[in-house]
Amino acid sequence: MGDYPPPTRAEHERMRGLRAMLSNAGLASLPLTMRLGENGGEERALLRFTRARKDTEKSFAMLKATLAWRADIGADTCLGEPLSEAHAGILGQIPGFYLGHGRNGHPVFLDHTAVVPWDTILQSMGMRPFLHAQVQCLEWVSMVVYQDASRRAGRPISQGINVWDMKGLTLSAFTAKVREISGATSKIAQDNYPESLAAAYIVNAPTVFSVVWAVVRQFLDPRTVAKVHIMGSGPKMYAKLKEALGPDCFLAEHMVCCKKADVGKAEQAMGLQSGMAASQTWIRERVASGIPWSEEAASTTAAAATSRAAAEPRSFLGGAQNQNQNQYAGAPITSAALAGLGGGGGSYAAARTPSSAGARSVDSEGEEQFFDAESEDFSDFGGSVAGEEDAAEMSMAMLESDSGDPLSPGMEQFNGSKCMSAILGHASPVPDSQVKLINGSETPSDSRRDRGGGGSESAA
Repeated sequence: MGDYPPPTRAEHERMRGLRAMLSNAGLASLPLTMRLGENGGEERALLRFTRARKDTEKSFAMLKATLAWRADIGADTCLGEPLSEAHAGILGQIPGFYLGHGRNGHPVFLDHTAVVPWDTILQSMGMRPFLHAQVQCLEWVSMVVYQDASRRAGRPISQGINVWDMKGLTLSAFTAKVREISGATSKIAQDNYPESLAAAYIVNAPTVFSVVWAVVRQFLDPRTVAKVHIMGSGPKMYAKLKEALGPDCFLAEHMVCCKKADVGKAEQAMGLQSGMAASQTWIRERVASGIPWSEEAASTTAAAATSRAAAEPRSFLGGAQNQNQNQYAGAPITSAALAGLGGGGGSYAAARTPSSAGARSVDSEGEEQFFDAESEDFSDFGGSVAGEEDAAEMSMAMLESDSGDPLSPGMEQFNGSKCMSAILGHASPVPDSQVKLINGSETPSDSRRDRGGGGSESAA
């Protein structure tokens, strides 16, 4: 969960080839939110798409498809188009919140996965407006969340940490409609926003999840499994999670150790908005200010490029560290604070002392059995588990539907995060395309590049 490694020599050459292919296709530059200077600029974007596919041709095909998709659905202008008040209110019911930053500067997103009000979303909002809101949120993450994190860290940040709270998860919740909408949100993220996940922590997973995970993990590369941390529940889980995330994340115990009825109350007591609602607040603020968001994006990108050009380069991807993390104007402090980001370089002092009104810490271990992959052998269920047969069938169905045919571990088209996203059914604004282990001591290559292309030189 360290820094995003710089490109290897082989990746560097592939990026040059990718840029040349874009130029030959008449695609001179990427959209603004894909080349924000604070986030690493065009170089980081090209590196992300390079790592998402095993060769340059496939990376180009993926990037070209993304650019066509963006033009088709209006992704490049959606940050200037707020949703209706009614729809924004529905987004506010989604219990997913930003809670500061991890040890290496990545923004931390807590997603209470199992209690997302899918029925309300489908009945009162509909799939198409929700998917549009999802795109707006993903664009806002690039424009606000990652830029805020990059300023704090003094280096480009283009990945986030997800904490998936699965308290209350039941197989009966995976209706056909829920699978359809969660699958659609997952596809948007995987196809168009690759390399966005630094690490994932799954907490309060019910015992039946052990069956699902045992099936899914067989098809994942070991680097994928290493990147996903499945924990148990209660105070011990919280202590391990808090230690992993570090002091700049203001996750409180009663956010993940509470009764199902109290999920989200601790965050609301702190005055936080859900991530998707915060994105709408930001959009409304920009529209009300009369300053087009694109002008802000262009100015920060130009300023960051000037700063990097004046600094001593430290890698192919950028320049030296930004010595003034608050140099550039960014998201309004109001919307950043509401989102749990603390504003443009502000303090977390208030956020670290959350009110416990409406939510109390509960050791859930006495209520039901929870799955802790860090202390149990996932392959040894230790006896019959309720719903085991249904869970196994559901897992295999998801795996088989991933590419239209049953999968074998060596099939290149397998995307592990698609299966995990379908199982979790989350609406997190910090998605991933190819889940893989990122740490400074290993080459940042996923299983597909290991099997065919990409560099073998280790990144320092």
